[in-house]
Amino acid sequence: MRTATAAIAVLVFAALVGGGVYVLASGSGGDLHATWVSDTARDTRVNHHTPAAGFVDGRPFVFAPISSTADTGRCSLTGIHGENGSVDWNYWIPTDVCISHSVADPTVADYDGDGVREVLAATTENALMAFDPTDGRVELRVNLSSYGYTKPVVADLTGGPAREIVIVDIKGALSVVEPNGSVAWRRDLGAYTWGQPHVADFDGDGAPELAVGTGQGNITLFDGNGSVAWKRTTNLSATWSTSGTVDGTPAFAVADSNGRVAVFDGKTGNTVFERDVGAFAAVHAFADGDGDGRTELYVTNRAGELRAIEPATGTTEWTTTLTTEDVQMMPPPSLGDVDGDGAPEIVAPGNDGAISVVDPETGAVTARYERDVAIWTNVRLADLDGDGTEEIYLVFGDGRVVRLGA
Repeated sequence: MRTATAAIAVLVFAALVGGGVYVLASGSGGDLHATWVSDTARDTRVNHHTPAAGFVDGRPFVFAPISSTADTGRCSLTGIHGENGSVDWNYWIPTDVCISHSVADPTVADYDGDGVREVLAATTENALMAFDPTDGRVELRVNLSSYGYTKPVVADLTGGPAREIVIVDIKGALSVVEPNGSVAWRRDLGAYTWGQPHVADFDGDGAPELAVGTGQGNITLFDGNGSVAWKRTTNLSATWSTSGTVDGTPAFAVADSNGRVAVFDGKTGNTVFERDVGAFAAVHAFADGDGDGRTELYVTNRAGELRAIEPATGTTEWTTTLTTEDVQMMPPPSLGDVDGDGAPEIVAPGNDGAISVVDPETGAVTARYERDVAIWTNVRLADLDGDGTEEIYLVFGDGRVVRLGA
């Protein structure tokens, strides 16, 4: 275990790149720079849904949910060429439902088993849609009771011959949809739902389950047939959620705006860990980042702090202050190898407009990139240039998508 408080001692050099500044942290041995910035700016500063990235027929794509202000007609799901950031296509959301949640987080998956990966997303048309990834043509549309906020999950949940699409809308209507658009089963969670549902073998029985938390604090694990495996009523309004393991046991974690973070045993639903970490707590990365054999949960808060917490013991391994600006919130970090050294790094976006690369062992900031535009969501990591190292893809508040490399 390591305990440290890392300061952001940067500015060995700085350069203007695509409207941003990248800075190299002292002693990092690398840098963080923009390789392209998309021409997708909108007349808003609060875009806050995460892009998807992947290959389709050998071509690299980024699929960005871009929102705008009401009545502009500039809300879209946008297909972006992964090599240069140029726009390949737009699926435009109708003007009367063009709002800040017009397109939720997309996902890329072969949902229908045809050998081609499609892009799926929920929109303010109160629909889940699957799009041809090369031109944006709608292949599937399933009506929802309200708009979606989280990304669809494609998995073989029911144990049938095909995979299903799991989608929950903002009002808590949870649907498991067959590839042909029919509904395998549907449940009403009874509350607004912002946290991302997760599918995994949470109870170790060899079959996947579905975990989801609501704004009223209900944390539920569903079996693949829709029956409830366990349900816990808590005082946490689950605004962020993620999954991982604790000492080898699958677990589900949630965080809320009041600052509470909790981790639940996937098999029993019992609370493994719970504590207050500061207002507007957020979670996403939940893995063994430092290679010590135990998983860490990486948590941010409104004070600009990033913590590495070991849920098995409740120990804080280190705390790093990412910004001292008066920000509204801080998105949660992601974990991946972005410098090609074979080990993961933490990639932490900031509401102040900065992206920090953080050493998982010490909490030291090793590289940083900035634009004078707020960031409201986590990044997407993917290797689209085939060099064996993941790039960083993110949507800034103004709707521009930036690809960063170390």
